[in-house]
Amino acid sequence: MHQFLHSMKHYAIFFAVIAALTYVLTLVLGADKVDLDKYSTVTITKGDTLWELSNKYHNHHHLTTNEFVKWVEDVNDLNSDTAQSLSPGDKLYIPVLKKELHNQVAIEQ
Repeated sequence: MHQFLHSMKHYAIFFAVIAALTYVLTLVLGADKVDLDKYSTVTITKGDTLWELSNKYHNHHHLTTNEFVKWVEDVNDLNSDTAQSLSPGDKLYIPVLKKELHNQVAIEQ
């Protein structure tokens, strides 16, 4: 009986560790996902840069220019080379909530 309880204790510890690791991995992997439906998109025009977009929308986000650029690169799967060569017509998500832009348009009208 003693050996049975001892092995059950090991199984319980093993499954507790597996459950804890699964929980932590779920939190870590799920934390990087952004709900893009909440964010605005912009259509790139000739000469646009990510830094200019950050400045253009500075009243609608609370990021530094570098944080804005990094967010756009990460969410849109850009690297620094592709971010330098944006083409007119490209559509990018920016870290500006749709409701922020909607509220601004309503105020201006």
